[in-house]
Amino acid sequence: MATHEVNAAGLRFAYESYGAGAETFVLIHGWCSVRNFWGPVLADFEALGACHNLDLIGHHPATRPEHVHDFDLVKVASLQAAAIKQIVGKKKVTVVGHSTGGLIALALGIMHPDLVKRVVAIGPVVHGPVKGPLGFAKDLYKLNLHAALHLPFAFIRSLPDAFKNIFETGVYDSKAFFRRRDAEKYVKAYREQMLNIPPEVMGAWLTIIDKADLRPALEGSTLPTLFITGSHDRVVDPKQAREIARRMPNAAYHEYSNSGHIPILEEEVECFANLKLWLQNN
Repeated sequence: MATHEVNAAGLRFAYESYGAGAETFVLIHGWCSVRNFWGPVLADFEALGACHNLDLIGHHPATRPEHVHDFDLVKVASLQAAAIKQIVGKKKVTVVGHSTGGLIALALGIMHPDLVKRVVAIGPVVHGPVKGPLGFAKDLYKLNLHAALHLPFAFIRSLPDAFKNIFETGVYDSKAFFRRRDAEKYVKAYREQMLNIPPEVMGAWLTIIDKADLRPALEGSTLPTLFITGSHDRVVDPKQAREIARRMPNAAYHEYSNSGHIPILEEEVECFANLKLWLQNN
């Protein structure tokens, strides 16, 4: 599929378009991820309507913003919205986001109701802070120790199996996942694209996530939202989505018992069957 580009506020975003139909979907991947994340399920989305697979700001091959260290959630959501409007014009869209992409999808739904019809948030970040090893990486960035952020990328480059081992922590049953016929090819392509991401931008994103808190804006919101989580998510605690979903009158919450951070790949058939039903009712 051909890659297209749009410019918003002087920044380049790349995207791919699939399918056609009355419904329009925009897919946004997560932190330290790539458009290829959606590869195995693009056909599922294409069957639902027109689908645009868009870079998350600052992620390869999107432009690296010069002043990304000054950005906050409002700024990045506004830039992402401007890019989407360049693609879809005046159409209202369903934004589907994974992880940090889910955070952006929810922010778009709140801040740009003229653009967003509904949101599907998969394993989404709803609020900070960033903890654990990523919290340490965030602190290194804040201390201007940016060179240290290159070390994980160097580690992945030097050991061919390192990325696969890291990826396995994101799924519940890695053996079952790698029985997928497309799994090895998918992870290899994912690794090659991910290594092009600027580590400094990843550090800046951690500070954005750390400060983010959508709970006040989402509580009581009537935004039609489907939250999809995995019971065994070790990346983003599903409690974040579960708790806010209870406070949103038009939200649905689906938690998959045999999934980690990527239910749409781990329990693909069930996820898309339920997604189709939700779309029909919303």
